[in-house]
Amino acid sequence: MAGAEGRRYLVIVNPVSRGGKAQREGFWLIDRLRRMKVDHEALFTEKAGHAEEMVVKWAEDFDVVVSVAGDGTTNEIINGIMKVPNSELKLAMFPAGTADDFACNMGYDRRDREKALKAILGDTYRTIDLIRYDDRYAAVTFGLGVDSEIAAGAYRWKRFRIPAYFYSGLRICFFEPDKRYHVRFQYDGQVFDDWVILAILCNAPLFGRYIKIHPEAKMDDGVLGLTIGRAMPNLYGLVLFTFACLGGRHGFSRKISFHQVRRMRVECLTDTYAQIDGEVHLFEAGRVIDLRVIPRALKVLVPPDSLDNPRLPFVGREEMEEPVQLRLITRRDEVAAELEELSRKVKARAEQVWNDSRFRRWLKREERRQERRRKR
Repeated sequence: MAGAEGRRYLVIVNPVSRGGKAQREGFWLIDRLRRMKVDHEALFTEKAGHAEEMVVKWAEDFDVVVSVAGDGTTNEIINGIMKVPNSELKLAMFPAGTADDFACNMGYDRRDREKALKAILGDTYRTIDLIRYDDRYAAVTFGLGVDSEIAAGAYRWKRFRIPAYFYSGLRICFFEPDKRYHVRFQYDGQVFDDWVILAILCNAPLFGRYIKIHPEAKMDDGVLGLTIGRAMPNLYGLVLFTFACLGGRHGFSRKISFHQVRRMRVECLTDTYAQIDGEVHLFEAGRVIDLRVIPRALKVLVPPDSLDNPRLPFVGREEMEEPVQLRLITRRDEVAAELEELSRKVKARAEQVWNDSRFRRWLKREERRQERRRKR
């Protein structure tokens, strides 16, 4: 493809994402790039935070970083990109996580490899806002409350993926006391000080793959959506969750309110679970977080047909003209020897796996499933 000519790609794979399926997806992509003679290097993550470390260390010499992972690893990559002094560096996705909220909001189909490959090698991109909290960034959500506690419980059975989330949610709903967390928000000259079941700052509407938590949130409008769910019985929260899954119809309840903010100060007055782009944290009472929107902060390659999809959370169809920015550090023509050696091992492993009959059988089964889904 024309868009790939002259580009150098850094492919980062989280081999344990989606219960280990991401490793196979990574091998598929690496082999396709090899066969198409696309200039690329490939790396596997080995620990939490490793993706960010690799981007900071290596990405200055690349044009595109490809995330073969879920939301958590993609968040690490985004934080790494924001530290690299290269204004032209872009992010691309090859969805391989449990929920893939970021990729879905950007118009990727997590079941269509060819569509993702076309986006990676193409020229179509969007420039999106980011949520900045303290000195870090999030692309989709910064959430507090019961949804984060449910995710924390689901991590114990992470290999079961989506069913683990439903199990954790139902267990909390029916077998634990009504959940509530005391928080204080300051935004736009207002102060909110109350008990909540959840509060989610949104850069995009889709959350947890199925939940449209803030229906009007856009990823390129320079503001963030804030959804507040005041304290309520667990069962009533389950009812509202069902309506949120049905196209974001939970706004009828007086317990739910929607707001738009550019800057916000959050204080946790009790121990509160937080979920930031799929990663769970526990904030102790007294923790204070400063949040704000960073407009047009990140360039993301997207499928060409996504520009014509009115359901995606964007204000405009086309990119605005941007001033040309100088690259602060000239890209080196040759990659570092350490990176080349690490990538060589991953590429060799990908070629070996591709020639394995078991991998071929798995790939054929996956292709048949995708074909059945398309026919539906």
